[in-house]
Amino acid sequence: MDFELNEKQKRWRAVARDFANDVVRPVSQELDGRTNPLDCFDWSIIEAADSCGMRISPLPAQWGGDSTDHLTQVLMLEELSAADMGVAVTLAGAWRTMRWLLAEASPQQLNNWLPRVSGNARGLLAAALTEPEAGSDNMLPYAGTDGGMKMSAVRSGGNWVLNGTKKYVTNANRADVIIVFARTDNEKSLLEGVTAFIVGADTPGLTVGTIFNKSGERLANNSELFFEDVVVPDSDRLGAVGGGLYSFGKHQRATSAYNAATVYGVAREALRRSLVWTRSRIQGGKPIHQHQAVGAYLADMLGAVDVARTYAWRAAWAADNPEHFNVALNAFPKIFAAEQSMAVVAKCMELFGGASIMRDVGVEKLLRDASVFLHSDGTNIILRQRIATWLGTIAEQDFDTLWTPG
Repeated sequence: MDFELNEKQKRWRAVARDFANDVVRPVSQELDGRTNPLDCFDWSIIEAADSCGMRISPLPAQWGGDSTDHLTQVLMLEELSAADMGVAVTLAGAWRTMRWLLAEASPQQLNNWLPRVSGNARGLLAAALTEPEAGSDNMLPYAGTDGGMKMSAVRSGGNWVLNGTKKYVTNANRADVIIVFARTDNEKSLLEGVTAFIVGADTPGLTVGTIFNKSGERLANNSELFFEDVVVPDSDRLGAVGGGLYSFGKHQRATSAYNAATVYGVAREALRRSLVWTRSRIQGGKPIHQHQAVGAYLADMLGAVDVARTYAWRAAWAADNPEHFNVALNAFPKIFAAEQSMAVVAKCMELFGGASIMRDVGVEKLLRDASVFLHSDGTNIILRQRIATWLGTIAEQDFDTLWTPG
């Protein structure tokens, strides 16, 4: 296994690092502190991401991108998140949806929709899955017909009519193109009765509801979406009827790696700030990093970040090389990174002492951000259930393949 990054990956990581330091870091703290969540989002950041090519980097050259692979996106997300998690989440949501379109959309759909994405410097995408009464049921997914999403899509000639509500959707109020999941057969399970549709944000009957006032990742907006007799032509159905969740799972193998990078980037920033602080803070006649207990904390923090990064890199690589992929790689990297990042930031706050809870210092922001991924894109407990269910299918004679894929 080769752990050396190629030149393209190194180049994009450098682009993301410069962007994070020059564009995001100077405004992150101020935007995070604004009272109205709408004001925390800044279009100038997205426009700057467009200017340097990051916004549409996963797209092929014919649509203005660079066909960056999953590992490259993970490298970029770590750099972005170290400056601000919300910016990383905003772009990650768009990138994942672009990749899904590239994998599942027909040539005609790509020709119809990708110019709209690539030609708009503010062009973001969203995927609408969660509903007020359906979160974990959608993620597992629940096998019964009495749970999960209720939003409906009913055939009407050559169209579908969508009705229902989506909730907690990243980029929902900012996206120009939205992938929407809806029940097309209430008599079947979620894996057989849910279909995906491509919907433009300007479609009649689609409106934005509450913009949620979150504690963390405030530079990313999450909101409700209301669908009232939204008419979508069958030509904008994404994939097979009833195959929406299967398609989503198949083509979103790097989701956990993306999420992991987004949160361990926060932990990396906590470690960086801790190193700077403990070298300058004098107690007991010397910088506190020279005290044995503090040094042990810093060592633990480094180990947690590095292991989370290594796991995410492996998961991203396996997403690009599916013969080496397994279910755990699309669940546990996020679980591990989220929980270890919380531990790293907690140590950071302890090292900063009373200063850590002062808003102008910025450390408490890291704790608020890190806490988001204890639930985002699936609660850690439901992701553990997915892994446990998969483990139950592994025959004893195949147990060793869990560690030696391929």
